[in-house]
Amino acid sequence: MTEFLKLLAIYYMCDSTAAVRPLSAEEFMKCQYTYETVKSYFSGLDDGSPTDIAARNRNAYAEFKAWEAENAPLVSQMRATAKAQLGG
Repeated sequence: MTEFLKLLAIYYMCDSTAAVRPLSAEEFMKCQYTYETVKSYFSGLDDGSPTDIAARNRNAYAEFKAWEAENAPLVSQMRATAKAQLGG
């Protein structure tokens, strides 16, 4: 599994966990870091260009959702795995 897919597996686990119960402070911090890392992957924050942060965040979200749509079977599998690991 690539590093990106490992990161997404954590992302979906965080999402599934938060859907069934509040995250602990430690979980919240780890999940927040994961969310920010995923966002930076889609936003190009490392490209060094000046930016409007809000616009870049909106673009990153749109890019991520487009990626999810293009990879729907993989996303479904990852979400199902995360739910199964939570016992749901």
